[in-house]
Amino acid sequence: MGAPLRPILGYSDAIRSVIFTGRYPDEHGYWMEYCFRPEQSPWRGLELLGVLDRLPSDLALRALKLAGSATAMKALARRRGYPHMDLRHIPFRGLGCFDLTLDRPMTAPGSLGVPTIFDRCMDTGRSWVYLDSSKLGRRMLLEEAARLPEDVGLIFVYLHHIDMASHVRGIESRRFWRCVRETDAFVQRVTDRVRDRFPGISPLVFSDHGMSVLRQQIGIPELGRHPGFPSEFFFALDATMVRLWYRNRDAGLRQELRELVDRRLPGRFLTSQDRAELHLNFTGSLYGDDIFLLPPGTAVFPNFHSYIKPKAMHAYHPDDRDQHGIFVGPSTVADRVRAPMNMVDIAPLCLELMGVEASRPQENSARSGA
Repeated sequence: MGAPLRPILGYSDAIRSVIFTGRYPDEHGYWMEYCFRPEQSPWRGLELLGVLDRLPSDLALRALKLAGSATAMKALARRRGYPHMDLRHIPFRGLGCFDLTLDRPMTAPGSLGVPTIFDRCMDTGRSWVYLDSSKLGRRMLLEEAARLPEDVGLIFVYLHHIDMASHVRGIESRRFWRCVRETDAFVQRVTDRVRDRFPGISPLVFSDHGMSVLRQQIGIPELGRHPGFPSEFFFALDATMVRLWYRNRDAGLRQELRELVDRRLPGRFLTSQDRAELHLNFTGSLYGDDIFLLPPGTAVFPNFHSYIKPKAMHAYHPDDRDQHGIFVGPSTVADRVRAPMNMVDIAPLCLELMGVEASRPQENSARSGA
């Protein structure tokens, strides 16, 4: 039984938070991996490296940050107890304004402030396993699948290969379609390996988003060069979005920045109604005072996420059909499958197949709440 799967507006981490909880971002408080929280930033002090932002080669600057993230910042994150301290491509003089929204994995107990499918497993005395191909590799993942504990209630397998091939090679390339075939075969191998140990499993197979071919990529260096950055305003370039924070009540500056973004990029600023409909109606400003969304097929580059120029992107408006993923489930859930499925439908289905009653979430935690 299959159906299209409608994503939310956000990147894979935001979508995972919805899959794990069955709740939208403005219900549990998580939307972006990085948030605007200067008072808690683990990168405080790195503003002193702001002179490096003036390097004439953006390619060299990206290479420097990639190398630093893989070496010095990786070691520093271990010492400070953070999951990572990746520099991405954030301007050095603005790094001290960002914080990691979560300081632990989403699978950790109580990490999202509302019960996750992993929390519900533990509540009922069952173990769970999360297998991530980006950390394990295919051979090790299969080995782990072959020695699952007898009391396991949930096996969640994340395969990153298609997403990576899409960004790097593009969805029109031969390499991409070879990756699709290889991943399809690997899904079958993993399913067979798990069924060898647990013949009665009910697998759900789904993708967290679709992809759009990039036809136009536009830079907006004026924001980083503006004399008001970062003391008077802050910004984030998310490839498909531009987010703005205003650090004072200067209405003239806000109008100037909005006009600059609107003039340089295709797309539009989200209205309060848009945010409500997209489940981004946060009460605070962790994720931006203004959000500008680009149309499918266009992107901001350079941006804060990409070390290399992508050839396909996601995180556009979820109404766009190219952004839809797929959902495949057993015939036993056919009466609950609609077209399209929504990301919030997955957690209840997981709980039902485990024989666990869904519970209404509590209030958001202070850490992940917005």
